[in-house]
Amino acid sequence: MIKHLARLLTAAAVVATCVTAGVAQAANESPFPLADPDTVLAKDGRYVTYGTTVGAGVGKRCGATGKLFVPVLVHGSGNTVGITDCASGDALPNGPGSWAEGNIWAPGVAKFGDRYFMYYTASKRGTGQKCIGRAVSYSARGPFTNPGEWACPPGGRWAIDANPYLSGGVLYVTYRDDAITSGAETGISAVRTGSNGWAIWSSRRDLLKSTDITWDTRGTSGGTHVIENPSMFKSADGYWYLAYSGNNWDSARYSTGIARCGTGPIPSSRCTPRANGVERPYFGYTGTGGLNPYRGLPGNHRGPGGMDFFNAMDGSYRVVYHWWDGTRRFPITAAVYRNSGGFYIS
Repeated sequence: MIKHLARLLTAAAVVATCVTAGVAQAANESPFPLADPDTVLAKDGRYVTYGTTVGAGVGKRCGATGKLFVPVLVHGSGNTVGITDCASGDALPNGPGSWAEGNIWAPGVAKFGDRYFMYYTASKRGTGQKCIGRAVSYSARGPFTNPGEWACPPGGRWAIDANPYLSGGVLYVTYRDDAITSGAETGISAVRTGSNGWAIWSSRRDLLKSTDITWDTRGTSGGTHVIENPSMFKSADGYWYLAYSGNNWDSARYSTGIARCGTGPIPSSRCTPRANGVERPYFGYTGTGGLNPYRGLPGNHRGPGGMDFFNAMDGSYRVVYHWWDGTRRFPITAAVYRNSGGFYIS
């Protein structure tokens, strides 16, 4: 299949992912209700996908019981990513830590050195303000320990949806950072960390603001101005790109934008939305109620967002994202490739 695709694409096309022994990897859907998924390759060659808290009895279990603060789905091996239909554990079983209370949203994990660093969203204790915490583990499956407050902006502004990434042996984190905006507007920042995963705040840079696009508010009542769930990745063209979600998460309109961000892991200037990305998303639902995205996605499900780019064992990129069925969100893993026309998800 991959050879056939290569013949169809231009001679300059670069197939960035989705190859296992020369065979393209198809998209994989899970019936486990998992929002805001994030996937990493574990030390044993399996893949671990995390997500937002689920209650007791929610979703099929294969070892896990009760409420899961950070559900763990284990699947695939080598270059075959796949997905599973059951949760086998809780990566943060003791909850968000003394600084916070309640559920956990949108955990992002990266292996840095011999440890895994998790960045997660929780409610600051006694205030309800959404902030980001950090925890560590020597295993991708957890348990992650020493949870502490990582980012909590002044004035009650939100910091959520943190996603860590590596470049040149250095750990960075991109996240929704409402401290760079005002009122209903939202933004995305990136920051370098030290060896312990704590931010070096002098390195923080703005990547994108909701005022940079218009599709984030289209079809909403009163306008939500939401851009969130960022993921940074470096493409074969030498540029870093930002994937991000926009519009209402509980609608068919929730979609994914792609912006180009320069040649460094933290750009010197703000990222530029691609493919008429000011006016429409890059990936999204192409049916009635969608936002006329540049490209559709496997299955053409409603509300695809929370797209996280991650590396398979051979270094190629894959993605995990969720879609909305009108009540809950469900995860999908898929392959990424690109040619002169841009990025495709298969």
